[in-house]
Amino acid sequence: IFTEKVKNMKRKWVMVFVILLTSLVLAACGSKGQEQQGDTKNEGGIDISFKAPEKTEAGKKLEYTINVMKKGQPIVEADVVVHLEMKEMDHGKNGFRARMIEPGVYKGQAVLPMGGDWVAYVNVKTAGEEVTRSFDFKAEGDMMLPEEMKKAGLNEDGSLANPDF
Repeated sequence: IFTEKVKNMKRKWVMVFVILLTSLVLAACGSKGQEQQGDTKNEGGIDISFKAPEKTEAGKKLEYTINVMKKGQPIVEADVVVHLEMKEMDHGKNGFRARMIEPGVYKGQAVLPMGGDWVAYVNVKTAGEEVTRSFDFKAEGDMMLPEEMKKAGLNEDGSLANPDF
């Protein structure tokens, strides 16, 4: 009887250990953190980085920066469009067409209708190539009121009233 109790206890500890280990692995895989900037390269050699403002707040018109390079050289005259989507909720079409401010550096502004987890889909078109990369970032703040959205150029669902992309 004593040996059977020891075996049962060992099984319980092994089960607890397996559950804890599985939980840790799942937590590590599921957590993305605050990736306000990142670099990705496609097979063609285009490097794209996206940077959200250090403090991204809902309801404020903020500037975002995209760097586009190929083989270490800035790409000029690219068509850079950024679509901003909330991970958990659909706010319609939001984002901007970025403008080059110096070789390889593109900027644009947008207003996010609420705080939470967002994804920036950066699409870059150059001569003969098109690449889209996604970047996760987080915004602070509550949902904007309908009057605030209208003032900011957004529809009541948070989408842009007159998108140019």
